[in-house]
Amino acid sequence: MTLTSPLPSFRTIYEALAVSSPQAKWWPAESEFEIVIGAVLTQNVAWRNVEYAITALREGGHLHPEGILALEHAHLAELIRPAGYMNVKARYLHNVTSWFQANHALASSLGDEALRASLLAVKGVGPETADDILLYVYRRPAFIWDLYARRLLTHLGFEVPSTYEAARRALSEHVEAAAFSVEELAVFHGLIVDAGKLAQAEGSYNAVLESLKGRS
Repeated sequence: MTLTSPLPSFRTIYEALAVSSPQAKWWPAESEFEIVIGAVLTQNVAWRNVEYAITALREGGHLHPEGILALEHAHLAELIRPAGYMNVKARYLHNVTSWFQANHALASSLGDEALRASLLAVKGVGPETADDILLYVYRRPAFIWDLYARRLLTHLGFEVPSTYEAARRALSEHVEAAAFSVEELAVFHGLIVDAGKLAQAEGSYNAVLESLKGRS
């Protein structure tokens, strides 16, 4: 099943997904710092693996900035083993935790682009991770152009570049035209993730395409 022209607006996509999955909620965490940690750990791995790593950090009493920085590299790496790439991610967690300690209280004084640039300067924080943190920790307007989003938009007929930043540059005007609130953007990401998981299970995005029929 394919979608005929014209392409749906991002607002239309959001509303169609919200009807089919009204309970979507993301990012699951108990603190802002936990969101930062989760954003790094989820790189290239399923979220369920991240949950195992976060649980290990929490149960060990380490899930706070001082706790992470006090851990030796080998110990931290072992705790986050379920999230994969444990040695690399342990270094990244130390880096982003140092950034958090130095900049969290100052973030409100920075504009959106300046804050994003500051995050991107941290080794281990790429564009997707930076946008996750911008949206869910600092409540800044950011659409998450992750693989789920790029796949969905491709199936809906958009010409989507293959990389995160290229997609952001090419299609951000559609996000701006929809005039989403920060809360809607936060929900939208959850809806897209849910739709992507359903499509993986069913082998197609037909359920999403069907929900868009008759919407303008």
